[in-house]
Amino acid sequence: MDQQKQTYISPIDNIRNSYSSLSSAQKTIANLILDQAENVCFMRLEDISKKIGVTNVTVIRFVKKIGYESFGAFKKDLQNYIQNNVVPKRIVKSEVSAFRDSSVDDMIHRVIQNEFDLMKATYDAIPIEVLYETALCIKNARKIYIVGTGLNEPVSKVLLTRLKYFSLDAQIIHDDNPTLLPYSLINIGKDDVFIIFSFPNYKNFAINIAKCAQDMGCHTICITDRPTSPVAYYAEKLLLCQTSSLIYYNSMTAPTSLVTMLSSILAVCIQKDEAVQERLNHISSYFNE
Repeated sequence: MDQQKQTYISPIDNIRNSYSSLSSAQKTIANLILDQAENVCFMRLEDISKKIGVTNVTVIRFVKKIGYESFGAFKKDLQNYIQNNVVPKRIVKSEVSAFRDSSVDDMIHRVIQNEFDLMKATYDAIPIEVLYETALCIKNARKIYIVGTGLNEPVSKVLLTRLKYFSLDAQIIHDDNPTLLPYSLINIGKDDVFIIFSFPNYKNFAINIAKCAQDMGCHTICITDRPTSPVAYYAEKLLLCQTSSLIYYNSMTAPTSLVTMLSSILAVCIQKDEAVQERLNHISSYFNE
């Protein structure tokens, strides 16, 4: 006899179904997950424990209480649920229906104004000294590693082009071959810089790279949308970009502008560096007629 296929119950529903039987500490964990599922799904066991002031054992008992064999199994299920069921529905906002009765001119002007507002809000929140320090960190790096997948990839390519123009040793780290990836990172160290772009939906690849870079003593520059994003935990320099447009959840206007801003500061820093200019002049002398 064929067994009846078991109906899938999401981790969120598992929590809600078990909520009344949870202890006070377990309800605290449940509330965190229900309120911040998109962030919690990428957090380590230790991070969750520390955030809400409970032990690792308490978190493990919680996930077993709601039907999982281990924390890893729960985390994987929550990630799959968020990435397959929640985030895809949020690419285009429900508010787009509000434009149906608007004129084309009105809609265009509102979208343009919103893009300006996103850039203004981004730069209002980032101190000038942080921008300067970030540019110096990039300038002084032995090697620069850039991470940007999905929607973040075009922005990372713009940054790579700018850095290559200044003859800086930079490369984009791709997620297409996890077997070979450790070999490409074997020589990373304290003189290297990782620039990580991470916007919803957050990818494990960027998070794992950020964690690895921090653990290996590298400088980490994380460009993301909020201080609670998964990569923010590993940032030495955290640059927050406002990305919520009128139509889409992720506008890349502010991140692209930030790349232009950093590369502009970098250009000025290089021009003011007498040692760099002296070396450039010396090399140029071989090719002057």
